[in-house]
Amino acid sequence: MNSEYRHPAFPPPPHPEVTLWRYLDFEKFKWFMENQRVFMPSAQFLGDPLEGTTPVGHVEWWKDLMESAESEAKRKIIEGNYKKLSSFADAFRPHYYVSCWHMNAVESSKMWKAYTESPDSVAVTTSYSALRSALPEYVEIGMVRYIDYENEQLPSLNMFEFITHKNINYCFEREVRAVALPPVTEELGSKHFQENHFESESKKGFLVFAPSVDITSLIHSVVLHPEASSKFTEEIRAICKNSNIPDPTTSEF
Repeated sequence: MNSEYRHPAFPPPPHPEVTLWRYLDFEKFKWFMENQRVFMPSAQFLGDPLEGTTPVGHVEWWKDLMESAESEAKRKIIEGNYKKLSSFADAFRPHYYVSCWHMNAVESSKMWKAYTESPDSVAVTTSYSALRSALPEYVEIGMVRYIDYENEQLPSLNMFEFITHKNINYCFEREVRAVALPPVTEELGSKHFQENHFESESKKGFLVFAPSVDITSLIHSVVLHPEASSKFTEEIRAICKNSNIPDPTTSEF
């Protein structure tokens, strides 16, 4: 892939070495270490009902276009385009596979509270450039933009805009998002995608794209929860040693 290429729906962070965080409960961290794969579930399983959907403000923008059409013929064309793109958005939603990372120079107490359930948890850090290098070329990566879903529209009609925008109340996440859409040809990576596409054995219909990665290059540090117990700390230290990644550090809080 051309290093100068930038998909317009995936604006990169201001610097390629910006620190990215992922806050993980113990079982998710353990799975990550044992499988050495980035877990990317379908957007329909991310927990936010608005993920990948059309903002109300975007619908209103289409309605305004229809109402201001110069003729009935043009109004029908606009209406047809709206219905077609809306159906595309609905169809694409389950086929976006997403990995979410928090962009910040320091750890965040709000992210600890929002994305971990107990002190038996960790945060792993990497950089934008390391994440970009770890994932297949057909996976796009960029900053999420936050809009008021009730009143604002998406900036363009590109289908990726639906999965690279979130409602404004999530702006504290400062998310950098990796998104995989199944490639349509083998040349673009369809075989690789299918080889790394799985359905949960315990939850039928739960689909995940989980590409293999070199965790020694991807993970720059492991940070323990501020209230991690000594027993848990030792367990994480042993996992890090066995996985050949840096020893865990203590939280700054």
